[in-house]
Amino acid sequence: MSSADLLSAGRVASACLAACASALVYLVVKGYHARRTFYRLRQQGMPMPPWNPILGHLLAVPPVMKTLPEDTQQPDAFEALCKAHEKDNMDSVIYLDMWPFADPMMVVCSPVLAVQACQEHDLPKPPILHAFFNPLAGGDNLFTMNGPEWKRSRALFNSGFSAGYVLQQTAHIVDEAEVYVEILREHARRGDMFSLDDVTCWYTMDIIGAVTLDSRLQSQTWHNPLATAMRRQIRWHVLDNEWNLLVRWNPARPFVQWYNNWQMDKYISAELDKRYAEWKQDSSTASSRSIIHLALAGYMAQQQDRPLPARLDPAFKRWATIQIRLFLFAGHDSTSSTICYCFYLLQSHPEALAKLRAEHDAVFGTDLSATAQTLRSNPHLLNQLPYTTAVIKESLRLFPPASAMRGGLPGIFLADAHGNRYPTEGTNMWILHSAVQRNPRYWRDPLAFRPERWLVAPGHPLYPPKGGWRPFEHGPRNCLGQTLAMLDVKVTLVLVVREFEVRAVYDEWDALNAAKVKGRVKTVNGERAYQTQMGGAHPADGFPARVRVRRER
Repeated sequence: MSSADLLSAGRVASACLAACASALVYLVVKGYHARRTFYRLRQQGMPMPPWNPILGHLLAVPPVMKTLPEDTQQPDAFEALCKAHEKDNMDSVIYLDMWPFADPMMVVCSPVLAVQACQEHDLPKPPILHAFFNPLAGGDNLFTMNGPEWKRSRALFNSGFSAGYVLQQTAHIVDEAEVYVEILREHARRGDMFSLDDVTCWYTMDIIGAVTLDSRLQSQTWHNPLATAMRRQIRWHVLDNEWNLLVRWNPARPFVQWYNNWQMDKYISAELDKRYAEWKQDSSTASSRSIIHLALAGYMAQQQDRPLPARLDPAFKRWATIQIRLFLFAGHDSTSSTICYCFYLLQSHPEALAKLRAEHDAVFGTDLSATAQTLRSNPHLLNQLPYTTAVIKESLRLFPPASAMRGGLPGIFLADAHGNRYPTEGTNMWILHSAVQRNPRYWRDPLAFRPERWLVAPGHPLYPPKGGWRPFEHGPRNCLGQTLAMLDVKVTLVLVVREFEVRAVYDEWDALNAAKVKGRVKTVNGERAYQTQMGGAHPADGFPARVRVRRER
């Protein structure tokens, strides 16, 4: 080897050593600051599990995990830790030191503290959210933005989710729901066991595709590259419950994710170009308030009186593509889970199912073949379903599809009714919706399915506590699509529950997968359909189900 080669190799080795040393120094400094934060919090008497100055709270997690299914969602484990270590003279909150796996964390299980974090202080979204959302949306998006950029984007899309405009989308939802119903009929004819969660995800993807892109994806019955790439991206990205390191660190993942990104961006780019060309030829298309048209409307407004460019600005296309991808992910993922849990809870509460069917008969009549057309011609009838709304809200209370994350700030404290003040500086606040919504300090019969909670008057023992129901969050950062999500679920229940009996068949699934479940915990709070992380929170094992057509009317 020549001297030049030796010199070059030496430089490379020196650079590698320098990089390794820098990384080591960063980890040591970061770890020191994390441990110092918790040393101070412990000195202040803040609630937390037993703390080790070297390992933090890492030793507190394994005992809890032994009591839960291996694939349960992380909030279940942190809720259990909160219950085990919260103090009687303090509200439901603990601090967790999970470094190097996470930054200092404040786990909030109290509606009182959640209201302060998300509404009174409106604390910012923390940078940690980028790691989860960027592979799905493709970059900084409406969910992760803060400040003026978020306000401009939120204002641009608000009109597309107004109650009046969303109700006008009922016909689009019914179109996709009829395909879903026919798929359920086919499963009923075959009498097979299938994943209801999977079937429902494709269904809600088609709904949000129609609302977002103003076109039908038809992913329930055909291969759609956009929908397929999004669903595949979720499967390859969300690995919170994957313990197999060969799967978790699969070297193929970056390449698969790159291909998924390319597929999604290519599809949406073509749609943007198509809509832009239509707009230039006929400005009447501007009356649509689909997400893609609202994005283009913002772009057109920036052009003012200048001649329209031949092609869309690449920077705008990139921004619009990211926001559209976010809506596609968020708009289908949580709604599909909610639909599944409505079926699950109604199956196990036949009295509630009977009331629901009676309400639908009273509003839509008993001719099931006419229901879809009635919905198209008179969508306002959906506002006459108080018990249906109560069923959906109670399902969302027991099985919320997500939680909230906020970043702490210097000088900002959360305060409880006992006079305690909890510092937020240097922490990421994880508001666990499932824990807040099942907190026995605030809810009567917190684990019971009681739709009547949403029909009683204030002062009744079942009446929900202030700020206690948070599946769509509250305050300025509440879910933009909550009206659409509620409409999707209502339409689905109206068209499905009177025609079908939908049953979870976990006993059958467990028998077929005995080697996987033998000797393992497979329930959370007594529920076999516990939540597992698959994008948002979804029913365990894909919700194995059977469907049969009802013979009773």
